[in-house]
Parts: sequence; structure tokens; C-alpha cells
Amino acid sequence: MNKIKTLIFLLFVSTNLLAQEVEIPTDLKLESAEDFQKTEQLVLNSADWLLKTPISENAGKRKNINAFLMKWMSGSPTVSIELVSGIVPLDCADCLMSFMSGWTKYSLKNNYSKNKVECALAGAENAIEFYKKNKSKLGKNSDMEKLIKQEKKGKLKKYIASKF
Repeated sequence: MNKIKTLIFLLFVSTNLLAQEVEIPTDLKLESAEDFQKTEQLVLNSADWLLKTPISENAGKRKNINAFLMKWMSGSPTVSIELVSGIVPLDCADCLMSFMSGWTKYSLKNNYSKNKVECALAGAENAIEFYKKNKSKLGKNSDMEKLIKQEKKGKLKKYIASKF
């Protein structure tokens, strides 16, 4: 029994350590398609860090990572995010970033997928996970609550598809 507890503790600690390792280089350039391609792993790690790190921790680092991701997502030649009313939590900036990060992660991990429904589903699921973890700090958000309601019904994908 102690071995299991130790293993669980080590897994928990290592997950938190991985989440803390993201550093955005100060000399980072995002000018060419090659620059964007070279930084894809940093994008994935950054998105994971934002999801795993409580919103109340590392505010300066969160701001830096958000700025990097916004710059990367807005200039990427391979990933295009479509913000659709009813899916996107527009009145919660951190939830919106989580949605866009989830969309981007899905696209990058699936050969630059352009499937809007699948990408939006991944974005919504990422935002839902983030929101649930940080709801006490964020406060109640009606857009996120609607997505959670659809998820609980098992109809999130169908709901998202209906919005496109």
C-alpha cells in the first residue's frame, strides 16, 4: 500500500514539475513558417502549462505565456482558429485562451487538422477542464456553464457542430 501511495505522490509531483518547466525565450522570432514550425513543441508545452497551473499561481509567467501563444496563434500559417458565438467563452479571457490553446493543440497533434468541429470540440473540452479547475477564482460563467451542460448530456460534439 505504501508503494502505491509513493508512486501516486511521485506522479503528482512530476506532473507539477513538468508544468513548471516552460520558458519563453526572450529572443524568440516568429517571422517565417519555419519559425512557427520550430516552436510547435513550445506551443504544446505552453498550452499544457496554462491548463495545469492554477490561475492564482505565477501571474507574470501566465501573462508571458499567453502573449507568446496569442502571437503564435495569430500568425501561424498552419493553424486557423474560428471563434464561433455560442461555443467560445468571450467574457472570460482565460477561458477563451484555454479554448484557443485546446484548438491549437488538437490541430498540431492531428497533422494540422482543419476539421472545425473536432478542433472546436478539443478547444471546448480544454476550456471546460480549465474552468472547472479555476471556477472558484474565475467566478461563474454562463458560456462555460452551457458547454458543461452539453458535455454532461453527452451532446457537446453535436452542439458544437450545430454552431458551424
